[in-house]
Amino acid sequence: MVEVWTPDWSNAVFSIDERDRRWANVRKLMSRDGIDVIACLHCTSGHDRGDADARYLTQLGENCEEAVVYFPVEGDVTAWHTRPGVWPSSNWFTDIRRAQRGASGGAITDRLHEANFSDGTIAIAGLTSSDFAHTRAAEGEVNWASVEMVKAAFPNAKIVSATPILGEARYVKSEEEIDFLRRGAEVAERTIQATRQYARAGVPEREVFAEMLRANAAAGGSFPPMFGWISGPLNHPYHRIEQPSFRRFQTGDVLVNEVEGRWGGYIAQLDQTYSIGPAPQDLRDGMNLAIESFNQALEVMKPGVTFRELTHAGDVKGMGGRGMARLHMHGRGTGDEGPQITGHETEETLAVELKVGVSFAVKPSVFVDGKSDYGRWGDTVVVREHGAERLGTRTQELYELI
Repeated sequence: MVEVWTPDWSNAVFSIDERDRRWANVRKLMSRDGIDVIACLHCTSGHDRGDADARYLTQLGENCEEAVVYFPVEGDVTAWHTRPGVWPSSNWFTDIRRAQRGASGGAITDRLHEANFSDGTIAIAGLTSSDFAHTRAAEGEVNWASVEMVKAAFPNAKIVSATPILGEARYVKSEEEIDFLRRGAEVAERTIQATRQYARAGVPEREVFAEMLRANAAAGGSFPPMFGWISGPLNHPYHRIEQPSFRRFQTGDVLVNEVEGRWGGYIAQLDQTYSIGPAPQDLRDGMNLAIESFNQALEVMKPGVTFRELTHAGDVKGMGGRGMARLHMHGRGTGDEGPQITGHETEETLAVELKVGVSFAVKPSVFVDGKSDYGRWGDTVVVREHGAERLGTRTQELYELI
């Protein structure tokens, strides 16, 4: 049994300097807001993106393993898994204890008693959503019974959400985080290449999906990746089922993929459209609109630019008025980060400004004659001092698989 973490028995991990940077920044924000302890309770929802805060603070939570974290404003960090001790990503600290599955409330209350905590402020990760973290969990995504257990054990404590400070901390990425996202983009591109190699008329969708998984793993990807999957005849494909059906591809099909590449738990997303057989002209023209929208959005992505300005830049019309490209984008990193642009933004979201070091999956979609899935092309990008940088390297094109 491995007793001490070593690089020989490891996943992709961040440096101790990165740990120190994150912990110092989060603790500075905790002190500012009067928070004594952050508690990350178990949550693997949303394609394992619900554990984003625990992963950000500890790197733990591989392959949907439940991670529970006690993170004090001062003192030692403690975490719980179903097995105690060393894990492939546990190079940051050693106090990793065993907790029964689904028993995060008990683990946190025991640790708070151990620390002689009584009446301070506890911030619970994922208790609420915001523009910057847990963006797709409108009502939060933490276990109610566990929260109630903590409240009952410490009736004099103040219970608040950790989402505001952790969202603020996670919004701007360090160079190490950007490097992990770049490696994630490489994993996603290898996965896309497998689709391009194997998807043809007559081939079962599930065989192509299996090759995508194999390529993703062989490239070093963390599990589990999410593959958005839209397939079927152009005009009426089966929409966003996130897994293949039992059908075989047919000539005239369109395939639209959202492909995650995860490196050390950090998520890059690339979007690609394929034509099974020669592409109809409307699909070719629509894909050109998607690429134009992406490039126009990228051109204006600079520090200080608002999301309102981005949406205006990414809205592109063409094809004699028949075609419309709409900008969609969202943050990634360890989970559902933001702000996200989906067409339902508030005035507050649209007023948010870009900063140096923020990263997004930018992925315009095209509608022709009011029908969707006529082209989507996306990449993960990072905002630099003088503009945006693509983290992927593939060419901007529609893939015709003949």
